[in-house]
Amino acid sequence: MFPHYSLKHNPDGSYNFISEQGHNYLIYFSESTLPDSENNTHIVYNLGFSRNGDHSCEPFTHVYNGKIRATITLIIDNFFKKNDHRTLIYFCFGDDGYSRHRNIVFNQWFKDLNDKIEKCNRIIAFEDNKVYACLVIVKDNPLKGLILDAFDEYLNDLKDSKN
Repeated sequence: MFPHYSLKHNPDGSYNFISEQGHNYLIYFSESTLPDSENNTHIVYNLGFSRNGDHSCEPFTHVYNGKIRATITLIIDNFFKKNDHRTLIYFCFGDDGYSRHRNIVFNQWFKDLNDKIEKCNRIIAFEDNKVYACLVIVKDNPLKGLILDAFDEYLNDLKDSKN
């Protein structure tokens, strides 16, 4: 396992770190809600990150950096240690043709997380591309079934709204 980069925790809950190559990474969580079939509303957190202020769709040409993986997985692990019944979601969009590749990378990264965390992968068609979606939740969350059903319904609505 690689060591992680030094982190700056920002007042808005996001994190910054600078890689050895001088790239400035921002990891952030944006809050969303998912209604379930029993009329409950669940708060979920969208995980996102950018490099140098950009969410570029350019093909990735940089050398693998294990410290980036270690840093982002540390942030996610800490998220669940502080908020054990919260839920993360993330999406790998296919605008650049690399959504599947990013999904594979994230699946590898999640092997580094606490084994009490479960990952539920989904694939949907959206705007003529495949979108890889994932819900990450603590395994013993008592609302897991309702949250997962709500996530699946959200993805179905998203898929249906564009077809």
